[in-house]
Amino acid sequence: MDRQQRTLNVVTTLNSFQEGITAKHLLLNEVCEYFDFIKDEEIDDADRRFLLYLSSKVGVPHYYDILYKFQKDRSLALDEDNICLSTISSLLYESSLYTDDHSKLHQYQKEILDLFISEKTNRYFLSASTSFGKTHLVYEIIKKMRYKNVVLIFPSIALLTENLAKIKNGTIKFADEYNVQTLSDFAVNPQENNIFIFTPERFLSFLDKNHDVHLDFIFIDEVYKIDNGYIIDNEAKENERDVAYRMSLFYGFSKYTDIDIFLAGPYIEVFDQTRDGYNPSFDLFLRDFGIEKLLRNEYEIVKVTKTDVENERGRITIDGLDFNFSRKTAKKAKIQELLDRILLNNENAIVYCNTQGNAEKVAKDFDRAPLNTGFYKIFLDHLLQNFDSKWIVIEALQKGVGVHHGMVPKYIQKEIISLFNNPESGVRILTSTTTITEGVNTTAKNMIVYKSEKGGGRYGKPLLTFDAKNIAGRAGRFMEHYTGRVISLDKEFMNVINDTGEQITHKNYDLNVEKKEIDDEMTPEQYLDDRSRERLLEIRAMQETRGIPDYILSQFKVISKRDKIKIYDNIAGLSPLFHQRIKRFIARLNAPRMALEKDGFQVILDAIYEVVENETLKAMIENTFKDNYSPNHYSILFAALNSYLSTGFNGVYNYNLRREANPNSSNAVNSAMRRTSSLIYNTFKYQLVKYIGVFNLMYKFYISQRDRIAYEDATGIDVLLIKLEYNAFSEEARIASDYGVPQKIIDYYDSQNQNEANRIQGSFDGYEKTIFERINNIINN
Repeated sequence: MDRQQRTLNVVTTLNSFQEGITAKHLLLNEVCEYFDFIKDEEIDDADRRFLLYLSSKVGVPHYYDILYKFQKDRSLALDEDNICLSTISSLLYESSLYTDDHSKLHQYQKEILDLFISEKTNRYFLSASTSFGKTHLVYEIIKKMRYKNVVLIFPSIALLTENLAKIKNGTIKFADEYNVQTLSDFAVNPQENNIFIFTPERFLSFLDKNHDVHLDFIFIDEVYKIDNGYIIDNEAKENERDVAYRMSLFYGFSKYTDIDIFLAGPYIEVFDQTRDGYNPSFDLFLRDFGIEKLLRNEYEIVKVTKTDVENERGRITIDGLDFNFSRKTAKKAKIQELLDRILLNNENAIVYCNTQGNAEKVAKDFDRAPLNTGFYKIFLDHLLQNFDSKWIVIEALQKGVGVHHGMVPKYIQKEIISLFNNPESGVRILTSTTTITEGVNTTAKNMIVYKSEKGGGRYGKPLLTFDAKNIAGRAGRFMEHYTGRVISLDKEFMNVINDTGEQITHKNYDLNVEKKEIDDEMTPEQYLDDRSRERLLEIRAMQETRGIPDYILSQFKVISKRDKIKIYDNIAGLSPLFHQRIKRFIARLNAPRMALEKDGFQVILDAIYEVVENETLKAMIENTFKDNYSPNHYSILFAALNSYLSTGFNGVYNYNLRREANPNSSNAVNSAMRRTSSLIYNTFKYQLVKYIGVFNLMYKFYISQRDRIAYEDATGIDVLLIKLEYNAFSEEARIASDYGVPQKIIDYYDSQNQNEANRIQGSFDGYEKTIFERINNIINN
């Protein structure tokens, strides 16, 4: 299609829109395509005036700004002697979208910002495309409303630290001075302005520990996670995040009844009540808390084309890019063709894979000439010094491919994304699982779908329409591209993405859904069944019999009160000998060199065992080994945890590698790395912390009652909990751990004296020095 015809098409669509025939989101698509074409063309002053008019008319003057990325050697300034009224009108309209000298919204963001007014309570739920710019909008709301105490809730530590860094390094600027906090156990100065950036679990902990802080505004990102069916999880098993999300909403909104609220997420289906199969539960939740719906899913600020190539056997052109699939039937050959052509066109791509193993396989199979890795040599040298050279993450980086999934250590994930987003690095390909959909921001132009599934084998399950849209939404980034491409190697993906999605539901507002005990207290009375009402009475009676106060039993909300009481009973029923073992265990934990004591730890594991639901953790408690120095048997969890605490990640990795059938193979290395990461990041840092955290709570309460001392004066296993969650103790070290840095930097902030700190700093390699400077600026700002 020639330039004249393209211009005619966009003008025709614009006229159709102005006559009320064409919807605005369709005009957006047409304008995106036109700008994508014109970006590489020669343009004169008349073209510039038309393009400025077109971008303003569609409500996104940024489209004109993006031209500077492609027209660097040519001026885009307008001829001041030839400015007409339409150009003046466009410029005036654009000026109305500025919120300060550095920040400009598009029309659809501005419409929502204008809804926030200081004279009323502002509560909104927004569902919009991934390119909409929801987080940027949140910061504009904070600036406009000048809230004093703000809570921002993100689904992952990665997003938490990304937003912390943006504020600390000045990317986000506020007129008012704010303290920025990411830890839940700190003293809040009520006289100062505060921004608290939490995960749902940390927000719940904050609620337990801060009873006098008045909040003004709560933002919750990825709010679809209140519905388990909506959670994208490449493990493809039931996910516990829905409980933490629902608790954050219920307990936060119930405690702070007069605050402003903003909930957001991508592509969430909210059915009209006249639609077949309508479930009112989510609407009932919104109504209960006075939250208004803002549905903007159709406004794709970046247009994404979607093409299925599973059965292609010849030549095909996709959005201006030519591919040849002749004699290429296997996925491996098709991915090679796709990535080769994308790289030749100087573009980048993400390959979505359903499992971690497939993400690694695609990276390994992709054949690319040796890459000059000088741009990230210090990072590669750091990896080679600290990890096995046969690890796929290292092998892939050596040919410019990043591997990104949940079992890659956090700081390495972050660095890989940074390299991928920098065109100078040469890392232009990223293979990833669902981790890429957790709000990770990339500059990807192309998304290749390996399989329309999440998880694999017996745990595999098909993608939902919501999943497919969220994955597709990662193709093309606003302010980087006008259009993105999704190319699927599984035709089922196209069927799913074009289907009607599942509506979001709220378990606690649905009378027909069976509730778990943990949901009972979060469920309005009219949606409780008889069994739930009986359970509430039973728990209240059990609590009163034992004299456990509410402020104790309400902590660690993700564990049911009944399970907490069971652990309390197990502690109360221990013999003096077993209590002595726990006391000895605590003493060893608090010694100058922290150590695990087998007998005391086994008592704790036996006390929590009956309430543990996680299969992996339960199996590690059940399975035992015989001690070489006594007739006793101990849980293998002790051996694994003791190894991690004494030798770190590499010690556990070496143990797992020795257990592989062929430890010298690259497959064994990759398997051992995944097993090690899963054990440390999932089993130890989340599951174990959760259960022994409840043990610590109930143990300290029991001791305070038995010894008639204040709960705060009872000594427990707090030091172990902090070590497991952060692998750090000081506030600075825990912030560094959150941010994602090599362990040596965490050890530096945890050092006992300046000499030790100097020794650790002196041992930093080139990469660690770079990261230390970065995190030190964040901590000290």
